[in-house]
Amino acid sequence: MHINSGGNEMSSVTRVLAVAALAVSSMGVAPVLAQASADGTQALKITRIKCHQQEDNTGADDIYLTVDGTVIMNSVQFTNGDDKDIADIPIEPGKVLTVMEGDFPDDDDNLGAKRINGAGTYEFTDDGAHYTVTVG
Repeated sequence: MHINSGGNEMSSVTRVLAVAALAVSSMGVAPVLAQASADGTQALKITRIKCHQQEDNTGADDIYLTVDGTVIMNSVQFTNGDDKDIADIPIEPGKVLTVMEGDFPDDDDNLGAKRINGAGTYEFTDDGAHYTVTVG
């Protein structure tokens, strides 16, 4: 029998969970929590972009991402070999992700479009470029 003496005691389960959370946070690893989107499907996030081959021959590629014509990530510069963490950009399963390369004042380059069906890596290889986008 557990007797609560004014709310100053923690249950043993709460103590174990608190110690586990502290241990995980001290290792620099954030626990992954599954979230559902509004329609109940698993929420996905773009977490990483790797440049295997940039499109531009002069200077860095200015990569941005769109879904259904709407920009979801503003321009980030990439050169060959760059592998960058992305700030968890949400994307709904079934949506089409397009990787674009900004070419002001010329027209921007479409490096490919892929339907995002779940967590994994997606390759974008149009217009002489090669990028890998990681979705988790």
